[in-house]
Amino acid sequence: MAFIARKSMQLIVAFFVLIAISALPALVAQMKFNPASYIEGLKQQFAQLAKLDEITYFNVSAQKEVLLLPSLQPYIQETLIIFTIAMIVSAISAILYAYLFYRSGQRTRTLLKQATRTLEMVPDLFWIIFSQFLVIYLFKMTGYSKIEIAGTYADSIRFLPITTLTLTTLFFFIKWLTTQVLEQESAPFLELARAKGIQPTALFWKHLLPTMVYRFYLFFRANIITILSSLLIIEYTFQVQGLFHFVLQFGQMPILMVVLFLIYLPIFIMDLLAEWLIPNAWKGGI
Repeated sequence: MAFIARKSMQLIVAFFVLIAISALPALVAQMKFNPASYIEGLKQQFAQLAKLDEITYFNVSAQKEVLLLPSLQPYIQETLIIFTIAMIVSAISAILYAYLFYRSGQRTRTLLKQATRTLEMVPDLFWIIFSQFLVIYLFKMTGYSKIEIAGTYADSIRFLPITTLTLTTLFFFIKWLTTQVLEQESAPFLELARAKGIQPTALFWKHLLPTMVYRFYLFFRANIITILSSLLIIEYTFQVQGLFHFVLQFGQMPILMVVLFLIYLPIFIMDLLAEWLIPNAWKGGI
């Protein structure tokens, strides 16, 4: 009961915060800060809540005003596909790397840490430019032109955005997982498992990894804004017809409010499911 009350309060507070954020464009009127204009913007946003299904935007292809909510489905789909695939590939790759790190000797670990620390410092834009350069170079050398370097209104682009988002998050995940491996490998429960003769492979997959699942989820949740900001840059640069690119094109306050709700609600539902599905034994003392 306490869990339901806490999550309900969290949802209510989040909605007020999102509305306040969506009204921020009204804070600047004629290049000056105008608190009175912001208050009016807040009132408009709250009034708009009762008629979300009436919000429209100007569709460039159709050259007319169309309803927002029915038109958002393909944009949501593109963003969801890119985000989901990239996160799954990044997480699996980082876990496999953590296993390799766990089984490696001290010298190999040092080399792995130096390499990943260097790659983690590479900015997102480098991976974007580098991936486009590779595609262009591949085309010049082989004539292969199946990989697009930018999207259009009619065509979606997925391979390069997924690859770039995967790379920008992979080293982020790797750094956290390797730190956890170093902290946990001498824990008493692993020492006991070793004393019982359990093999290193089983130690990692059956004992060490489950203790990191919930912590990894908390780490991911705490850094979701950073990951989404990377996705925003990727969608804009590659001209992906996704949700973030849409809001950059049509940034009116009602549209911004709807998009913020659409981004937050899946995160909130994911949080509910994680708290419910992750066993208490995996949460430890957290």
